[in-house]
Amino acid sequence: MTISSPQPSVVHLVTLFRQITSGDIRIPAFQREFVWKEKQIIELLESVAEGFPIGSLLLWGVDKEMLKIAPNDMTSFPNVKERYPTNYILDGMQRLSTLYGVFHFGTSTSDVRFDVLYNLREQGFAHRDDVDLFSDGSIPLSALFTPRQLLEHQARLSSLKDGDVLIERLLQLQAAFQEYMVPVVVIKSNDVHRIVGIFEKINSTGTRLDPVDFMRAITWAEDFDLNHYLDIATAALSEKRIELSAETIIKCVGLVLGIPPTTDGLLQLRNEEPKRLMDSFARTIQCGERVSHFLSQAFQIWSSTFVPYEGQLLLLFKTIGMMEANEKDWSQIARWYWATGFNESLRGKPDHYVVRALENWQALIRGEIRGLEPRLKLTEIELFERRLVSGGALSATFAAMYAVSGARSLVDGSMIDPATYMVGSDINFFEAVFSRAELMSGGLANAISARVFGNVVLVDRTMLKQHGSNDMRRWILAAADKGEWGVLASQFIDADAVQGLKEGDPQTFIARRVRLMHERALALVGSK
Repeated sequence: MTISSPQPSVVHLVTLFRQITSGDIRIPAFQREFVWKEKQIIELLESVAEGFPIGSLLLWGVDKEMLKIAPNDMTSFPNVKERYPTNYILDGMQRLSTLYGVFHFGTSTSDVRFDVLYNLREQGFAHRDDVDLFSDGSIPLSALFTPRQLLEHQARLSSLKDGDVLIERLLQLQAAFQEYMVPVVVIKSNDVHRIVGIFEKINSTGTRLDPVDFMRAITWAEDFDLNHYLDIATAALSEKRIELSAETIIKCVGLVLGIPPTTDGLLQLRNEEPKRLMDSFARTIQCGERVSHFLSQAFQIWSSTFVPYEGQLLLLFKTIGMMEANEKDWSQIARWYWATGFNESLRGKPDHYVVRALENWQALIRGEIRGLEPRLKLTEIELFERRLVSGGALSATFAAMYAVSGARSLVDGSMIDPATYMVGSDINFFEAVFSRAELMSGGLANAISARVFGNVVLVDRTMLKQHGSNDMRRWILAAADKGEWGVLASQFIDADAVQGLKEGDPQTFIARRVRLMHERALALVGSK
């Protein structure tokens, strides 16, 4: 089947219910279990009752099995024998599960979250625990489209003093749901690669549907559940201070299997035997442990959240984790890592760019791949103007530079343990010396922040708290007076910078420190 253009339509809610009941709409296994809370369920029902739009559904129409179907215990849908053609829900699973579940509670599902009633007097929805069915004129939504139950409730309501009013409201409620229409977009194709490409770019909620979502469905089987192994790998790697997204873990598994970390590459995993996939997940965890050790030893990075780019992690995984590189290559790998961070070389680079680097990593670390050479391109002027930003590649690399330089406390001269501040992308361990107002009055009229690189120093928060002062100038000048130039040097401060500080000259202070930082960056990259 060739790929079709999207087929939009507007369908009555009850028609969708019939399609679900007959098996024409199915939930694929990549969809996680129903996670909506009671409040979300009620709000959706209120929107439908008021006739408000709830967004479109996105379906993938196929004429043969392309994805595994979700197990019955994770959905409100009925247990229906698989048949084709059918439609997989790609977007809208939580909404459609809610609507089907509340109107079919007691038949297709016993999940109490779907046991919702409508209070005809108060004209509001509530879960059964919050209402008294026989004293307040409430009706379960599961009776609304079941003729016998509906008649029984009408008979009960008619005996009440305000029965006529309540019955009229009941019929209005039924009509609101019966007449409600939902936009549905269906794309038909048996080409998984092209479908993934489409849904990477187009999704009715604006949420990117990545290859891992499809992998969950494609690989799910009785003896292999991708979600389960992803959870295991995530937890095991996290214990080793390697925090990876599901997609990055899958890319690492692909590398272990010799598959490139691209969309097309990852989809090849569906052809792997479950045992081979299990073994690859186990090896991925082992490789991750080696990467964690290398990060802490080479860069004093104690959490992978301080690694700016996924591409850097993947390169370390392939060379260090999978032991493709020899120890003699490690220094070159480190040089490349520093250069990539300081230069922000991978910012905005597409997957194929990273794949090329991974496939030719020996040439990469030798500087033979254009744009990713292990040499410093960051200039002193750029460093002078840049500022510390949480999550920024240059900021993370800047922090690592302090860590490997053995930064010491300006308060008492003791080493600031990198394990205390290189554990997350937190920049609050750095404190400004001059305020922004002082920078502007001191000749830096365009200063947008006091946290420019040349104006911050690393602090030991515990030590500052004990001494009751965070005046950085006081501690810098005190260290200079005591001749503790080694302590100051560890924070990129020399006699010229101290002189600028004494004279209240932020330009001199920052310029001198930036020069020292740039020299250190050159040394780390190996350019000096």
